[in-house]
Amino acid sequence: MIELPEQRSPNRWNRALITGASSGIGLAFAKLLAAESTSVVLVSRRESDLADLAAELSNAFDIEAEILVADLADGSQVKRVADRLTDNDRPIDLLVNNAGLGFSGDLVDLDPAGEQQVIQVNVVAMHHLAHAAGSAMADRGRGGILNVSSVAGFAASPQSATYAATKAFVTSFSEALHVELEPQGVVVSCLCPGLTRTDFHRRAGYSVGAIPNVMWQSSEEVAAIGLAGIAKGKAVVVPGAKNKLLANTMKATPAPVLRRVTSALARAGER
Repeated sequence: MIELPEQRSPNRWNRALITGASSGIGLAFAKLLAAESTSVVLVSRRESDLADLAAELSNAFDIEAEILVADLADGSQVKRVADRLTDNDRPIDLLVNNAGLGFSGDLVDLDPAGEQQVIQVNVVAMHHLAHAAGSAMADRGRGGILNVSSVAGFAASPQSATYAATKAFVTSFSEALHVELEPQGVVVSCLCPGLTRTDFHRRAGYSVGAIPNVMWQSSEEVAAIGLAGIAKGKAVVVPGAKNKLLANTMKATPAPVLRRVTSALARAGER
């Protein structure tokens, strides 16, 4: 059952496409946008979950909810999502590039195919969809792209080398695109969450049992801050005071020192 928020913000977006919409932060984005009377296109690999969510959102908020089943690790399926983004008959004016994955461990111990999948989803698919959406929105003179990165992208991360590197790409790419598309009326924002309560860490094999509750945020909180950030035209959005402090500290710390610290933290997490 979905509960309406106490206060609904003015509707900025007519129709949003959200990748990774069936769980975690993507699910929170879908619910928040639907509550603001934004029609949604829900993208995920899990058809049954998408169908249930679309029905729930349509009934609760009287909005149009499409589903688009796609595995973003498959280039041909990414193209289908890109084609939907460039459909001028049913225009998308907000893309939420949320889908992502990662695995924990030393690179040489991880499955090469899995690591390639991380790059395909986090970088190649994200880039393809941002290009498609940006082109269509620039032609219309209006739109928004919200790319979901991570505070992990602000530093090299032993035990998460590929994941952190992909998120560094997302952040840098988004900041550049923010400048390029602003004159065309398109806002590009990059959301960089810290520790968020989703299934991501369990699926990735991260050990998080020793992390205190105070360090975590909910998916709903992160998604709400992301939407508020793009509504204000921010290039980079880091949700929460603790994450902002962490991000600023990482940026200010010399790289050799930061590598030693992140390596020690990664090794401690293994024990």
